[in-house]
Amino acid sequence: DQSGADGIGLFRTELQFMIASTFPRLEQQTRIYKAILDAAGERPVVFRSLDVGGDKVLPYFRVNKEENPALGWRAIRLSLAEPQMFQTQLRAILRASKYGPIKLLIPMLAHAHEIDQTLAALEQAKSSLRGEKATFDEKIQVGGMIEIPAAALAIGLFLRRLDFLSIGTNDLIQYTLAIDRSDEQVANLYDPLHPAVLSLVAGTI
Repeated sequence: DQSGADGIGLFRTELQFMIASTFPRLEQQTRIYKAILDAAGERPVVFRSLDVGGDKVLPYFRVNKEENPALGWRAIRLSLAEPQMFQTQLRAILRASKYGPIKLLIPMLAHAHEIDQTLAALEQAKSSLRGEKATFDEKIQVGGMIEIPAAALAIGLFLRRLDFLSIGTNDLIQYTLAIDRSDEQVANLYDPLHPAVLSLVAGTI
C-alpha cells in the first residue's frame, strides 16, 4: 500500500472479445467493466484497449493473412482502422468510469500521430456521451504501453501527450531481440536480461 501498488494494473479487455461470437455490444462491454470496478471497490483499475492481432485472433473478424503478424495489423493499429468498433469500446469504458476509478491504457503505440488520433477518438466518445447527458469521468487518465523499442527511444513524445506509461516487457523483449516468443526454435534466445533490453527499460524509467 505504501508504494501505491493497489488495484488492478492491467485488465485485458480483449478477453471478452475473444470468447464472444461477435463484437460485444456497448451494453455488454459496459456491464463487464462495471462488474470489474464493483469487485475492485475504490481501488483503481487500468483498462487496456483492445489488443488483438498477432497471436490473438478474433474468429468472427476476418483479416488478411500476414507473413509476420507480430509486426502487422494489431492492437491500436487495428482499433484506429476500425473507428466504429473503437468508439463502442471507448464509450463503454467512459460509461463505466462513473462506477469507480478508471485509467485507460493504449497498447503498441509507436508514433505521435497514433497518440493524437487516439486522444481525438476519446474526445469524440466524450462528446457523444455529453450529448446523451451521460455521467462519466471527464478527466480519465490515458496512458501508453512502452513495448516497442521506438517508443522507448522516443519517450518524450509520449510524456508530452499522455498521463502515464506502462512497460510491456513481453513485446519489448521480442522486438528488441528480433525473436518470436512463440517460436520454440528460438525460445532459448529470449533473454529478459539482455543488456539492450535492460538499457531500454532503464531509459524509460
